[in-house]
Amino acid sequence: MSLILRAQIASAARNIVSGWPVESFIAVNPLAGHEANPFHTVTAAGVALTRDQHDYLEDLRKGRITDADLAQAISERIPELSSATFSVDGQTVPAVRVAVLDMTTASWGPIPTPSAPSRSTRWLDEYLAAWLPAGLTPDPLWPMPHIGDGFFGAWRRLALRDPCLPRAARRTLREAPVQADAALDWALARLAIAPELIRGTLAQELEHQPGWVGYIKWRAEKHGDIDLTSYLASRFVLRAVLTLPVAALPSPAGVADERAGLWQRAEQLTARLSERPTREAVAAIARVLAHHPITEHPFTWQKAYELHYRTTLIRSLSPATSTRGVRPTFQVVMCIDPRSEGMRRHLEITDEVETFGFAGFFGVPVRFARYSARGSINSLPALLTPRHTLTEDPTDTVHAEKYVARGRARDALRRAVHNADSSTATPFAFAETAGWLYGPTSMLRTFAPRLHRRLNRWHSVPLHSSVTIADAFTLEERAGIAETAVRMMGMTDFAPLVVLAGHSSESANNLYQSALDCGACGGNPGAANARAAATIFNDPAVRALLMLRGIDIPEDTVFVAADHNTTRDTITLLDHHLVPDTHRGLTSQFDQLHYDAGLALLNERAADLPGATRRQSPARVRARAYDWAEVYPELGLAGNAAMVIGSRTLTRGIDLGRRVFLHSYDTSLDPDGTALETIMTAPLVVAQWINHQYYFSALNPDTLGAGTKTIHNAIGTIGVIAGQAGDLRRGLPWQSVGVGTTLFHEPMRLAVIIEAPLERIGVIISRNQVLRNLFDNDWITLTARSTAHEPWHQYGAYGWKPTNSTTEGTSL
Repeated sequence: MSLILRAQIASAARNIVSGWPVESFIAVNPLAGHEANPFHTVTAAGVALTRDQHDYLEDLRKGRITDADLAQAISERIPELSSATFSVDGQTVPAVRVAVLDMTTASWGPIPTPSAPSRSTRWLDEYLAAWLPAGLTPDPLWPMPHIGDGFFGAWRRLALRDPCLPRAARRTLREAPVQADAALDWALARLAIAPELIRGTLAQELEHQPGWVGYIKWRAEKHGDIDLTSYLASRFVLRAVLTLPVAALPSPAGVADERAGLWQRAEQLTARLSERPTREAVAAIARVLAHHPITEHPFTWQKAYELHYRTTLIRSLSPATSTRGVRPTFQVVMCIDPRSEGMRRHLEITDEVETFGFAGFFGVPVRFARYSARGSINSLPALLTPRHTLTEDPTDTVHAEKYVARGRARDALRRAVHNADSSTATPFAFAETAGWLYGPTSMLRTFAPRLHRRLNRWHSVPLHSSVTIADAFTLEERAGIAETAVRMMGMTDFAPLVVLAGHSSESANNLYQSALDCGACGGNPGAANARAAATIFNDPAVRALLMLRGIDIPEDTVFVAADHNTTRDTITLLDHHLVPDTHRGLTSQFDQLHYDAGLALLNERAADLPGATRRQSPARVRARAYDWAEVYPELGLAGNAAMVIGSRTLTRGIDLGRRVFLHSYDTSLDPDGTALETIMTAPLVVAQWINHQYYFSALNPDTLGAGTKTIHNAIGTIGVIAGQAGDLRRGLPWQSVGVGTTLFHEPMRLAVIIEAPLERIGVIISRNQVLRNLFDNDWITLTARSTAHEPWHQYGAYGWKPTNSTTEGTSL
């Protein structure tokens, strides 16, 4: 294959976002390939970028959007209208007022819907959707023959005997080259695709089955056993041998001529503003409308919708910082995840507790394997590659061997049951003999899930162990991890007990379980990272090095790892056997504090959970975690809308509704801005991925989302399909963003709020292209102030300007 064709494939796939397997679901912006372009200019087939007009008009009626929000949104998007005026009947009329009036009266078309593919393309999609799982499923029960030749090579050999293909097509298939790259070249020539149309034709073909295409791109990057060349070769060879024509490329869209409609709208508005409309007044209003064409209305409505929330949030923040005069008894470091906000708020009801927000992997990027486990997990952000491996060192070797033996016996039983249930010879006999056991078990899981869980766990005894952090990292690396964490969090003093709480989710029969775990840990629970971080901070050698670097951790400070279960609203302290006797009383005291905080949070969340009420017992609400019929175990990050980077004094005591990512930061501990740059280029980017995943899944539940859970079927550990065949679903299920038929998640682009010197923030943005794309192109917004005593400023493509937000009088 020529280098030119390789370059054309790479160019055609430029906007495709890699799709992670559902076993380690990573939230991504499904339109990340378009971030180099302004948000309002993005054109993606059948994708809605905003809600429908009647939704915004309803928000205006309810006061969720105000005329002031619309006016500010217009001024931000069309600066030339912000101070423009003209005269009507001798009265001065602001141009913004006319634009607002036009937005509330003019009608713009419905949101776009995907166009139906041709019959031949639908057949091609269905055909390949049956072959792709066979070649890509990890550890399949029946491996695809000849898969060692690559996907295309294996498919070509098997397709020669595929009765789904006509005999004539199979004879022609023998002429196709064996290698994927040569076969693609052969097919393009046979289909007579002109050289200048090849890139566009390849891109158009990649728009079909976007779920599989995204997964193949991820697989090519991570494993290299298939690539888009192999996939495209299969599609185009099929088109060639079946003589299925390639759809013509769409002509470039012309600029719509709005002049006739523009003048009519201007006449209608003039009649509302003047008793004696003149042609001059109509012309003046028409000039205003020309600056804000009707195609811009959806994006101005969306901006106003977001402005209302952002302004309310900023006004609720504390106007000035405060200093703590007393050393806290407990410090709790939790993930920046919005679900942690509620637990932090309820823990801080007492002044004995101080909380911090930090990325949930605690700065320890590792591959982690349980003691004597056969597999491992990459517990680190998707942006990083694991270079260190951790495992466990048991304190009691005899107990550890028994623990492993019991685990392997259970695994062997599960494999035997799975093989008996899945093989061709035994499933009916297995059902006849095992049905007497499965029937009562299913009834127990259905009608008494709490009892079923207790019976399953009564025999499990935790393995007392420590993580092998000293074997994985050098002393200098461990000290560097600790120093970075302290400076990024802005931790200036240390309580006697510091709890590092990673988080996890718990649910039964949930294919999207990993979507509710820690995104900073690669869609895995964060307990391993918390344990590793606690071990690092408790190491006397590490503390000695930190002392030389100006960080003094008192001798009476002990770090303890914990797990925050976001479904059950509980915190469990880990590695009790490593806690010194001097701190047993503190851990008991903290157990009571987090128990009370969890109950308060559970009661708060019950008001939002479908089917739950505040009057239900905590045990019953928590039972949702192991109820296999529960489609709403928790609402996860639904509602996420903002990220605050700054001291906890900005937000302490404020109910943020579990909607805000909270990353602790103290500019005084970061003189060169290194910590802030790390936060802005890593946790902020991940928060933006999550935010846009929810945003587009809410707006496009059937195309960029995953549709309803109720018809999902798993394709191994790769992903899910709706029904028995079709494309991999790309985003979140409807039950993550909606309840019943009602949208629960408010689709808003992330509002970032930072307390740090404006000049420093500007320099960081200017030297990071990813941040320039996000902020300059209006994918997310940025509001900042240099100190607690200075006004807030809004960042724009042309620099900073003061906001009209004050710090008085409004609460969330």
